[in-house]
Amino acid sequence: MKKVIFLIFLVLTLGKSVFACDSAPRKINNDDIGIWLGKKSNLSKVYEHGKCALDQVLGALPIEQRIVIANLIAKSYANSKKKLKETSTYNY
Repeated sequence: MKKVIFLIFLVLTLGKSVFACDSAPRKINNDDIGIWLGKKSNLSKVYEHGKCALDQVLGALPIEQRIVIANLIAKSYANSKKKLKETSTYNY
C-alpha cells in the first residue's frame, strides 16, 4: 500500500516525465503487479505512469540502487504522513 501511495505522489510531482510515458507502449502489465491491477482502473494507470517515470529517471542505475532509492522515497512519504497525523491534533 505504501508503494501505491508513493507512486501516486510520484506521478503528480514528475509532470514532464509522466507525459513522456504517454506514448510508451504498455509493457507494465507484463509484471505481476501490473497483471494483478488490470488495465482499466485508475490505479493501474497511475502505477504504469509512475513506474515509467521512475524507469526514465533511474534508468542508468543498477536495479539494486533503484530499489534503495524507491524505498527511501516511499519512506519519506510515510514520514510525511506520520507528521501530518501528529500535527492534525494541534489546535491552531
